[in-house]
Amino acid sequence: MSSKLAIIYHDLGVLLDAGLPIIKSLDTVSEGLQGHLRKSFSDLSKSVSQGNTFADSMAEYPKVFARLDVMLVKSAELSGELPNCFKMLSNWYEFRNRIKGILISGLILPILIFHIMVFIVPLPSMVLGDISINEYMMLIGKVLGLLYLLIGIILVVYHSVPNTGLFRTLLDALILRIPILGQAVRQLSICRYCRGFNMLYKAGVPIKDCAAQATELTGNLIIADMFKDGAASIAAGNMAYEGFSRSLPLDYLNIWQTGEQIGELDKMVDKIAEIAGDRAELLFTEFAKWLPRLLYALVCLLLIIQILKKAAVIYTF
Repeated sequence: MSSKLAIIYHDLGVLLDAGLPIIKSLDTVSEGLQGHLRKSFSDLSKSVSQGNTFADSMAEYPKVFARLDVMLVKSAELSGELPNCFKMLSNWYEFRNRIKGILISGLILPILIFHIMVFIVPLPSMVLGDISINEYMMLIGKVLGLLYLLIGIILVVYHSVPNTGLFRTLLDALILRIPILGQAVRQLSICRYCRGFNMLYKAGVPIKDCAAQATELTGNLIIADMFKDGAASIAAGNMAYEGFSRSLPLDYLNIWQTGEQIGELDKMVDKIAEIAGDRAELLFTEFAKWLPRLLYALVCLLLIIQILKKAAVIYTF
């Protein structure tokens, strides 16, 4: 659905920027939709026409519109920046979809290799008569069943664990320790914070609220904790970067500091988001490239072990 929202928000931004009234714009985009999304945007149009604000109308559909979307639209309505708001949201969802696409495409080959490996590794034992065809097929079924069960458990645990709390913190910390993938998630989380901060900032949200609310968008509690004291620093009359953890990359801290000092925070935070996003994409691509290679090596290692075992048996005779 996020890919469809990216297109819808882009179209809304273009229509509003062209001067169409909000209700007419909503009716126009809803005509090209189907199912639940069509009903949601048709209801939005009716709600707005009855005098409700756009943000309040969106808040009635929490399964369609994320909290960030509602916050941005609410601020943009007050500042008169709705067209730019929808364009920013469109870019946000496009970025999320791009990262998601890299991850999915990168996992297809490793999963395929693993399935091939399950069939190949016990094959020598069957060919040499150590196990029957039925035993061979049962072994494959057990291994694949265990794999699917493990994947199912991981997905259930990840999606059922609350977004806060000790268990989620431990899970997020574990993810950050995975080679290459952990670095990619770290950069992505920093990018998400900066993008979220800047969208809120450009929509007219007070900077203290931007710093506080953007932590909810990092997707990782460990990284969110590195930014959380930025809001407290602003409330105390200091700059946001003074409250950030020194565990954050030094170049990002220096860029943020420069932005606050010269009064061009939005440009500098955009630059951090761009750099972190590029690094995240590169690392995710590297992870997707190296994972199949590791599986290739594992297949070769297991086959070598099988060959050595058979050779040892023959040699003993």
